[in-house]
Amino acid sequence: MKKILFILFMSTATIAWGNTIVPMNKAFSSLVDLIPFLTDKNKFMEKKNEAYILERMNNMDAAFKTAKHENLLKQDIFAPSLTLVRSNIGNSRDAFKNGKKDYALWRMQEITTQCMDCHTRLPPNHSSSFQDGSKYIDQTKFKDTYNLGLAQLIVRQYPEAKTTFTKVINESILKNQFQAITLPLKQLLLIETKVMKEPEQMLMILKHYESKKGLSLELKQLMAQWQARLKVLSNIPQSKRSISSDKEAQEFMLKTMKPLFKNDSLYIGKYDPDLLYASGVLSNFLFEYPDASTAPEVMYWIGISEKYLKRDSFFGSGELFLKQCVRRYPKNPIAKKCLSEYKESIEFEFTGSRGTDIPLEIETELNMLEDLVGEKKAL
Repeated sequence: MKKILFILFMSTATIAWGNTIVPMNKAFSSLVDLIPFLTDKNKFMEKKNEAYILERMNNMDAAFKTAKHENLLKQDIFAPSLTLVRSNIGNSRDAFKNGKKDYALWRMQEITTQCMDCHTRLPPNHSSSFQDGSKYIDQTKFKDTYNLGLAQLIVRQYPEAKTTFTKVINESILKNQFQAITLPLKQLLLIETKVMKEPEQMLMILKHYESKKGLSLELKQLMAQWQARLKVLSNIPQSKRSISSDKEAQEFMLKTMKPLFKNDSLYIGKYDPDLLYASGVLSNFLFEYPDASTAPEVMYWIGISEKYLKRDSFFGSGELFLKQCVRRYPKNPIAKKCLSEYKESIEFEFTGSRGTDIPLEIETELNMLEDLVGEKKAL
């Protein structure tokens, strides 16, 4: 299989290394500057931060425009394309300038999610244009150690990210700030189950922390539920933690995915290890076999798995896979199921105390997707 060099955000095929790495470093630097605002809505909304945020958006936009690789990676695993990422950055910047900060924040968070999420889809030993990404992380920029861990996730520095998230947990425990350990625990769970496929390691981590005094009853219960599911995953032989044929993919979706989605506990986080593990296994398969006959179904199951994970504060591109399923396979029966799940996800994202308020740009996109599958346009 032709070797692919992975770049930041869009996972497009790298044709000219020298023309790619410099602008991507600039884009990454701007993203690093934005992370504290993307993880804190109040900071993003404050007027005093407008000039700084807009400057970084402009820098990202300029960096992507100077990238000298126009061929789009055809693998569905790396959707969206460079063109879509550029469009998203432009849309976010324009919305921000026009005062639509909620929409701008959602778009920028989606781009950040694409970056972090797509990087976890490659097999952990696969080459990357940011294989030495830690060189481009200026740690002095990070007042929040957790955000440093997110930056390390972006550049696939998994050992460093694990060390950073563990540091956040330990420091929070020393300060009796037990509410602050849930998110870094979730990032460790993502690394060990989705990326590394080593649930045994996460079991050891949870056992280390489960007896700490001060943990809330809710977190103790969640950790116990995770351990129960991780024990199940640990019983899967190492040789069986990947799939390499349509037959194996069908069997995995039939025996693992479909039963999983009959559980109401998907809504409370109990099955987070299963969803992460399944997303990692199916994503690796789609990366290695992009033209598999099972690709539409694989995208569907990745999409709905990560729809739930995103609601439980994980980084996931579920909506992107559901959209790609519709765009790539509009005549396949699974496309309408993908569209239905995508609609539900969008309604969830943009429903609040004032009701549902879906931005016009997304309504337009929904109409286009409905046209593809032959459904009546959204009103």
